[in-house]
Amino acid sequence: MNNDVIRLPLMMVVLCAIQVFVLNHCQLFGCAMPLFYVWLVVSMRKSTPRWVIMVLAFVLGLALGTFDNMPGVAAAAMTAAAMAQPKLLELFISREGDEAFIPSMKTLGVKPFVNYTIVLVGGYCVLFFTLEMFSFFNMLHWLECVVGSTVVTVALILAADKALHRA
Repeated sequence: MNNDVIRLPLMMVVLCAIQVFVLNHCQLFGCAMPLFYVWLVVSMRKSTPRWVIMVLAFVLGLALGTFDNMPGVAAAAMTAAAMAQPKLLELFISREGDEAFIPSMKTLGVKPFVNYTIVLVGGYCVLFFTLEMFSFFNMLHWLECVVGSTVVTVALILAADKALHRA
């Protein structure tokens, strides 16, 4: 856990910088936006207390939302994703699993990690774009944003995980 005291704040700063300076300026087809910072919640250690995950996710979401001039949207969606993360992780690991492992393709296996990432990122995107649009009058655009952003974000997370852990 001592390693997390350095790893998590550093990861928050790096993910925030990548999102603000690079990924916020990349929007595919007018709807698919990479939301790579969700990787913070995806990669939380199993033994991390839920309140720590939620506070870190809220702070990162608030920081990112401040740069986007909509601080409540990312903060609420990140906090909800952080709340769901421990229970979702339990669905994709074996019961006798190590309490201190960090979810990755190497530790979970490729298929369970991909499924876990899709579910967590997909849920995040649904909430994020629902709060951002705050309307269901244009359901097709909302669906394009949710699906497109989920696909792009999951692809980025899987590529980064593969590069980082050499699975």
